Amino acid sequence: MEKLQWILSAGANFYGETQTNNELDRLRATLPKARKLICRVEWGMFKDRELAKLLSHLKDTTYDAEDILRELDDQVLRQSIQDADRSRAGQLLSSSLNLAKTWILRGKARIKEMQDKLDKVVAEIEGMLNLMGLMSFEPSQIMPETSSVISAPEVVGRDGERDVLIEMLGVTIGREAQRDQVIKLLGVQLAGTGGNSSDSEGGGSNRRKREAASNNGVASTSRAKRPKGNSGRAGLAETTNCTNNVSVISIVGIGGVGKTTLAQFIYNDPRVQHHFGVVIWVCVSDLFDKRRITKEIIESIPGKKFDTSSCSLNALQVELKERLKMCPKFLLVLDDIWPNANAYWEAFYAPLRYGPEGSMVLVTTRCPVVATRVTTSNCEPVQLEGLPTDIFWDFFRKCSFGTNNPESYPHLQDIGKSICTRLCGSPLAAKTLGRLLNMSLTEQHWRTIQKSELWELRHEENEILPALQLSYLYLSEEVKRCFIFCSMFPKDYSFERDEIVSIWVAEGFVVPGGSMRPEDVGIIYFDELRNRFLFQTDPKCPNKTRYLMHDLIHDMAVSFSMDECLVMQDLRNQNNKSRIQFGTCRLKWVLSNILFLSLKGCQLVKLPGSICELNSLRYLDISRSSVQELPEKFWCLYNLQVLDASHSKLQRIHQGVTKLINLHHLALPAESSHTLSWVRGLGNLSCLRNLSEYIVAEETGRGIDELKFMNQLNGTLRIRSLATVWNEEEAAEARLVGKQYLKELVLQWRQGSLRLTRSDNGVLEGLRPHSRIECLKVDAFCGDRLPSWFKPEDLPTLRSLELSYCVSLESLSIPCSADGTQTGGNDGTQHASSSISRNNGIVSFAFTRLTTLGVFKCWALTNLEQFLTPEILPSIKSVTLEECGDLVSIPVHTFVGFACLQDLKICHCPKLECPREMVLPPSLRRLCIVNCNELDRSFPDCLENLTSLTLLQLCGCGRVKCILSNSIVTLTCLVVRGCWELASIGGLQGLASIQHVELSHCPKLTEVQQPFEKKELQTKEGKELLKYIHRVYWDLDAADPLIW
Repeated sequence: MEKLQWILSAGANFYGETQTNNELDRLRATLPKARKLICRVEWGMFKDRELAKLLSHLKDTTYDAEDILRELDDQVLRQSIQDADRSRAGQLLSSSLNLAKTWILRGKARIKEMQDKLDKVVAEIEGMLNLMGLMSFEPSQIMPETSSVISAPEVVGRDGERDVLIEMLGVTIGREAQRDQVIKLLGVQLAGTGGNSSDSEGGGSNRRKREAASNNGVASTSRAKRPKGNSGRAGLAETTNCTNNVSVISIVGIGGVGKTTLAQFIYNDPRVQHHFGVVIWVCVSDLFDKRRITKEIIESIPGKKFDTSSCSLNALQVELKERLKMCPKFLLVLDDIWPNANAYWEAFYAPLRYGPEGSMVLVTTRCPVVATRVTTSNCEPVQLEGLPTDIFWDFFRKCSFGTNNPESYPHLQDIGKSICTRLCGSPLAAKTLGRLLNMSLTEQHWRTIQKSELWELRHEENEILPALQLSYLYLSEEVKRCFIFCSMFPKDYSFERDEIVSIWVAEGFVVPGGSMRPEDVGIIYFDELRNRFLFQTDPKCPNKTRYLMHDLIHDMAVSFSMDECLVMQDLRNQNNKSRIQFGTCRLKWVLSNILFLSLKGCQLVKLPGSICELNSLRYLDISRSSVQELPEKFWCLYNLQVLDASHSKLQRIHQGVTKLINLHHLALPAESSHTLSWVRGLGNLSCLRNLSEYIVAEETGRGIDELKFMNQLNGTLRIRSLATVWNEEEAAEARLVGKQYLKELVLQWRQGSLRLTRSDNGVLEGLRPHSRIECLKVDAFCGDRLPSWFKPEDLPTLRSLELSYCVSLESLSIPCSADGTQTGGNDGTQHASSSISRNNGIVSFAFTRLTTLGVFKCWALTNLEQFLTPEILPSIKSVTLEECGDLVSIPVHTFVGFACLQDLKICHCPKLECPREMVLPPSLRRLCIVNCNELDRSFPDCLENLTSLTLLQLCGCGRVKCILSNSIVTLTCLVVRGCWELASIGGLQGLASIQHVELSHCPKLTEVQQPFEKKELQTKEGKELLKYIHRVYWDLDAADPLIW
C-alpha cells in the first residue's frame, strides 16, 4: 500500500520536479553573469555612491543564491549517505519521497524568489552602467600619469639606492682613484693626461671630456661585471654594471614605497644626464599600450620630424628601429608597469634591441613577476623596501608637524611614533597621515587618528590606498573573494599558506581547474596575491610558508569587505546600543550556513551537540583546545572537508569517521592519531589528503586494499605490518602506482623476528609506487632481491633511498637492462654494469636526482660495487652505511668522481676490504669512519685536497698513524677514538683553530694528554654539525667500540 501511494505521489509531482530542475539550471546559469557584473561594477563604484549601494545588494543576492544551491547539494549528499544503511526498497521510498518533499514543497518557491531578486538587481545595475557609459567597460588608465620632473620637494633616505642603481646603469661615481689603482695593479697602462682615467671609462681624462662634449655627453662604459648578489643593505642587488647592448634594470616594490620618486631622482642626476646622450621618460601605468609608448619614445629621440598620429604599430616600430641606429647611447625610463605588460613585452622590446651598446632601460613595477620578466639576464631586479626606521621617523615628523618645532610637543611625538610603526616605511602613507595629523596639533586629535583605521580616511590623489586598491581591482573574481576574506583576520596575523588555502576551498571560493585539485588551484591564487605584494613573507618564519599582510594592505582589504564580512570582538566592552541584534529566524539561517568555524584554543572539554546541526560546515578548527571528545552525531557532518584537532586533547577517533566522505584533511594529536590506525573502512575516505600511517591487518576493513581509491594522499605514507600481506596480487590492490601526490613512501614489513620468506619479494613487487615518488624507505624486508621497478626510468624523481634491516639482501643492483628485458641469474636480476648505456660518454641509465643513500643493518649485504658509483649516482650528496656486518666490497677508489658528495659515513662494517686506496672529492664536508677494517689504510693520503672538510671522525681505525690536522684549514670538528697506531696529529698548534676536539684511546699519541676535549661550538650551526657524529662508548677492556 505504501509503495502504491509513493507511485501515485511520484507521478503527481513529476511535472513539478521537472520545473524545479529547470529553475535550478537557470539559477546556476545566471550566477556567472552576476559575478562578472560584480567585477565590472567595482571599477566604477568610486564614481557613484548609488552604484556602490547596488553593488552591495548584488553581492548579497549572489551569495544568497549560492547558499541555496549549496544547501540543495548538501541535502542530496546527506540523503545518499543515509540511504546506504537501508534496504533497496527503503532507499527508493526514502530517497524519492524526501527529495520530492525538499525540492518541490520547499525548494521551488525559494529558487523562484531568488531568481527574481537576482534578475531585478542585475537589470538595475546594467541600466545604471549604461547611463554612466560603463557597460562596455574596458579597464582604462586609472593611476595618475607621472613625469621625469621630481615631484617631491625633498627626497629622503634614498641616496644609497640611487647610487647603486646609477652604478648599475654603468655610471662611475666617486671611485675613480680606486678604479685606477686596480688597473695599475693589473699592469695596464693608463691612457690620457695625468692617469685619471682609461679609455674604457667615462668622465676621467681630458681626451674623454672632449669626446663627451662633442658627442652630446655620450661615454662608453666598462665591460667588466661584478658578481651578482645581495649588498649589505637589505633589498639591494650588488652594484653590477649591467651594460650589454640594451639592458633592462627593474625597481620593484609595493605601491607607495617610492619607486617613481627614486626613478625621478636617478633620471635627473647630473652624472646620469652626462653619461647618456639621450634620456627618455615614459609613464606606462596600468594600461600597457604598445603603440602609445613607442610613439612617445620616437618623439623623444632627436631626428627629422615624423608624423606618428596615424601610423600603425609596425610603422612606428620600423621608425624606432631606424632612429635607434643613429641615436647616441640612451636611458629609457618606463615608469609603473603592470602585469598585463607581460604578454606584450617581447614584441614591444624588439626594436629597442637595435639601440647602441651601453644603452639602458629602467623599469619600475610593483609586481615581482614583471620585474623578473623584463629584467635582462645580466642584471638583477632591485627590491625597494620601506625607508629605514630612523630616516622614516624624521620624514614622518616633518610631515606631521610642518613648520612647528616637534620638541614643543613631546606628548604628540610618542603618539606619532606609535602611528609611524604601522606604516612600514611608506613615504606616501607618511604624507597621507602626516597631513591629517598636522590639521590639529592636539592630543585628542592625534589619539583619534591613532585609534582609527586608514580605510576610514578620505582618499585624495596620490595617497596610498587608491594605489593599493588598483592591485585589488586587477585580480580575477575568484582571487578577489579569497583576498577580502583575509580581512577578517587581525592585523599582523601570520597566514600559513596551506591552511588559508584549505579555508578558501571550504568557503567555495576556489574554482576547480580541469584535472587540478582545488588546493592546487588555491595555491596558484595565493601565489598571485604574493606576487602582487598583497602577501609578504613573515620575517619571523623566513624558511616556512608563512606570510603577513602589510597593515596598509589589510586596511585596503577591509575597505572592500565592509559590506561582506562581519567581525565581532570585545563585545563585553560595548554598550547595549552598539550590540548587533539578530532575529531568531535570521540567526538560525546564518548558523545553518556556517562553512568555517574556528574554536582554536578554546577550553571546552566536549563540543556541544548543537554543532552537529551545522549541516553546511566544511572546516572545523579545534587545534590547541581542551576538547577530549566529539559529539555522538558529529559524524553526520557529511560535508566536512577539514578537521584540525592538532595539539588538542582529543583522545580517540570514532568508527563513524568513515562517513565523512568529503574529508580532505584530518589533523590529530598523537594519541588519537594512533587510534585512527585501528578504524575499519578507511578506504571510504577517498578524498583524504593526509594519512601518515596505515597498519595492515587481516580483519575485514583493514586490509591493504583499503588504500585502493585513496589517490589524493600526499606527503608521507607509512604502511606497516606488510608481513600480513600474502602475495603480489594482494599488495597490488593498494594501487600505490596511482598515488601521484605522494612524496615519501615508507614500507615496513615486521617488528621483532626477521626471517626469510619468499612472499616478501612478490609483495614488494606489487607495491610499485608512482613515478613521482621522491623518498623511498624499505624496512624489515626479508626478500633477497629488489623489485623490477627499482630502476631509473621507473623512479625518475627519486631523491632519497633508505634500506634498513633488509637481512637477506646480498647486493644492490639495477634489476633490468635499459631495454626492459630481465637477464642474469635465477633471481631475474643482472648487475648494473652490464645494463648501462652510454651516449657520448654520458650515462643515460642512472638515478640522476638521487642525493641521499642510507643502508642500515643489512647484515647479508656483501658488495656495492655495481651501485655505489658516480655513473649510477651522479648527484649523490650524502652516503651512510652502518652495521652491514658482511659488507666486503665498495668502490672507494671511484668516490673522487662524486662531484656533489658532502657527507660520507661508514660505520661498523668490520669485513670491508680495501684493495685500492680511497680517493675523496674536494666537495666533502663531513667524514665519519668507524670500525671498518681495511678502509683506514687510505689515511692520511685521502684527506689531501679536502678544501671544504669541516668534520672528521675516526674511531677504531687501527692503521692510521698520523693526521695532519693543521693542513685541513676548514676543519671545525675533530673526533678521534681507538686509533691504536696514531702517533701524530700535528701537535697542539694543529688543534688551535679547531673548535670541537675529542681525543681518547690512542695509546701512541703523546702530543696531548688524553682524554682531550675542547668544546667551543655553541652556535646553532655548530650544534647541528655535532649531531652528525656517530656516537660510541668504549669498554676499556675490549678492542671494539660499543654503539651508544
